[in-house]
Amino acid sequence: MVEVEEIHVATVNVRNNHDYSPPRNWNDPYSEKPWDERKTRLVDTLLSTGPLDIAGFQEVLHSQLLDLTHFLGKTYSYVGVGRDDGKEAGEYSPIFYNNEKYELVDWTTVWLSSTPDVPGSKGWDAALPRIATFLSLRTRTKHRGPLIHAINTHYDHRGLVARARSSLLIRSQIHRWVGKVEKQENVSEPGVILLFGDFNSPPHEDGYRNITSLHPLPSNQPSYTFLDTFTHFSTRKYNDESSPVQTRPYGPVHTYTDFAPPGSRNATRIDFIMLGAGPVSRKLGEIDVGDANGVEGRGGWVATRYACLDNFVEGDVDGWTGRWSDHRAVRVTVSKGY
Repeated sequence: MVEVEEIHVATVNVRNNHDYSPPRNWNDPYSEKPWDERKTRLVDTLLSTGPLDIAGFQEVLHSQLLDLTHFLGKTYSYVGVGRDDGKEAGEYSPIFYNNEKYELVDWTTVWLSSTPDVPGSKGWDAALPRIATFLSLRTRTKHRGPLIHAINTHYDHRGLVARARSSLLIRSQIHRWVGKVEKQENVSEPGVILLFGDFNSPPHEDGYRNITSLHPLPSNQPSYTFLDTFTHFSTRKYNDESSPVQTRPYGPVHTYTDFAPPGSRNATRIDFIMLGAGPVSRKLGEIDVGDANGVEGRGGWVATRYACLDNFVEGDVDGWTGRWSDHRAVRVTVSKGY
């Protein structure tokens, strides 16, 4: 029997606590609540739904980062910096990982701009500086085994061009990063690549299309393509018929809800966990983009679990009702050996 390896990943935009103002109607259960009321319920959602190996958070201010560190405890370490100065100013896009299972290999931050190494730089028509946090890990029990590469990002909320160009930049930057780290560590097998975050781009936009495209980059730089685990999930294949099989993605389709009742016109799917595939070559680029979900993840990894976890709590044990963020959490298990 082939040994099955699994990585349990989550991503969620926490909603920063900088812009909070009291609601006009305190009786509206969907209005924004203070971070002090939301924070434990957000973390409880992630910890109560199974093992968690890697978690990406977006829109995290430094005080919120300290809260997440406290509630996740000593089992989890994090990497990340504030986007405004590369230190503690502005929002983080941190990655937390289970330090009992993984050891840190290397990490860095990339600014989504034409000067990706310059802290605080803004790209194209973006309203704000935007970043991606790159992390490479090694399973503690496999000192010579393949690495795990995780990237957490948060695209601009206004710039259509910025979102489209950010995807092209990230594809090339990830290829460069993975190649550098794997050469540095002298690994013999390709490692899994996990890209996740708040892309602010629904599937009909170029920000999404560019990241999932099988075509080479316009610059002809080497790159990977990325499989949206939501759609890739239904094409997975199993070698072990005795394993439990999840039949469809669990939970709501939309990941962004706003602080609004169900059915809001702003609701959409913009939070993704992607699985790296490729690398993209001219030969692969000839394949029709519609065939993307038939491509296996790098290293033979596939998505075997998918859930969108609701952000609305209706009367919990303390009687609290509300949304713990304006985004839902996405949770995915990727597996190798099925």
